[in-house]
Amino acid sequence: MGKGDIDKVIAETCIEIIKEPLLYFSEADIQQLLTERLKKITALQKLYPTSIHKGKGSKGIYKTSLLHREYGGGAGTRIDIVIFSENDVKQIDTPDLKKNKKYIEPEFAFELGTEKTTNIGKHLVNDINKLKNVKDTGYIIHIYKDRTISTTGTKTRNNTKDKIIRNFKGVFANNTCTNGKIKKLAILLSPFKDQALTKGKCEIFNVKNCKWEKVNIASDNNLRGKIIDQLK
Repeated sequence: MGKGDIDKVIAETCIEIIKEPLLYFSEADIQQLLTERLKKITALQKLYPTSIHKGKGSKGIYKTSLLHREYGGGAGTRIDIVIFSENDVKQIDTPDLKKNKKYIEPEFAFELGTEKTTNIGKHLVNDINKLKNVKDTGYIIHIYKDRTISTTGTKTRNNTKDKIIRNFKGVFANNTCTNGKIKKLAILLSPFKDQALTKGKCEIFNVKNCKWEKVNIASDNNLRGKIIDQLK
């Protein structure tokens, strides 16, 4: 298992959500969708031995998965999804999956967000802090679904557009995190626009030029390429 395998899973999960935005109601739904697909990676289908014996004098060793949800991030925080290395799992010596009384620094970790996040700017900063000690790659994935059903050019639609720019698009455009281990993927969905064409119903933040770009959602290859590009 490597980063390439994980990037592909992220891309396929996001493509499914982009095409069927009603798949998720909350962040928990996205967490579940992503976890289910990560479990299809061969290395994440197995159980690995820890250092915890099954009983006094027993030679039996308890096992666990490399993949966990809501794992401790220190200082009372929780990381949405983590993936451990096999070597770190071998060193787990407490029932709460710690080694040497400390939470494991994961190989890969994921923080998710949706339009229901109260303060996306603060949420993004907190996500970055939780992922700063990841060994290989930390993924921040935020999907904002514009749930407003209103006609283009109306006051309601214009107010919604301003709110999205202020509370979501501007947050990612202005974030200056340069930690190369942390990959940011931000997707804006506008599935309920009063137009037959799909053009403009999905925008993805390009981390290289700090611009939001419209993507043709009719083409899986187009979507896949754009998403993978943000994770490099």
